[in-house]
Amino acid sequence: MFRVGQERLSTPWEVSTLRGTSAAWRRHMVISSRKSDTSATSLRRVTMCVLGAAVLAASCSSSSDESASTTIAGSTIAPVTTERAASTSTVVATTAELPATTQTTPPTTIDPVVSADVAVRDAVARAQATFSACLVALPLCDPATLAVARAGDLLARNTTLIVEWNSLGYTVRDRDQFRFVVESVVVDPSLATAVATVCIADGSRLVLPNAAPDGSDVVIDDEYTSGRSEWDMRLDADGAWRLHDSTPIGVAETVDVCGAA
Repeated sequence: MFRVGQERLSTPWEVSTLRGTSAAWRRHMVISSRKSDTSATSLRRVTMCVLGAAVLAASCSSSSDESASTTIAGSTIAPVTTERAASTSTVVATTAELPATTQTTPPTTIDPVVSADVAVRDAVARAQATFSACLVALPLCDPATLAVARAGDLLARNTTLIVEWNSLGYTVRDRDQFRFVVESVVVDPSLATAVATVCIADGSRLVLPNAAPDGSDVVIDDEYTSGRSEWDMRLDADGAWRLHDSTPIGVAETVDVCGAA
């Protein structure tokens, strides 16, 4: 060994030996490192295989609906289970069967006498209305309009009267002061005839219009009369009740003797 001053210099053999040793050590370290890497790689591969096997086992277990668990490296992996809820739709067929019901409407019985009574009263009102309309229409009343509710001798007399009044130029004023009341109706058992007691209170005036020198009406008849009469009502062939005759009862009064309508 050579010394230069205080420093120790290696001999060529030592240098060679050191170099050889260093190279061998590096090769050993490389080999060791490679072996270590190989071991780590192998361990990872084993671990992955084990994990893959565990997953595969869990998948198979899940498809088979088994409840077994897999243990890897001290850890327990619970099986993944999928529960499918069976959905059952129940359709209940219902048949609404309503009990057959038969509603029997009791026959309506109308007393024919009552029906005739109503028809007669309507016919009296129609006879009064058409005659009043004719009087107001004077001197242009059409007597044929009276035939809807009057017939026989009475119609003939009324027609003659209207024709005369038309020719004289008469007319009727204050017809709203006329009223009547059907006090009773007696229907014959034949249901073809009836007698109606009618009370009349008449305050209308028969006049010759505009005939006075001053142009006012000339009064022909303005006497107020009230009284009763019996009307002969008959059911004609066309099914309509009409007035055929009228007979006064008692004497006429100058005051209203008719009761309430």
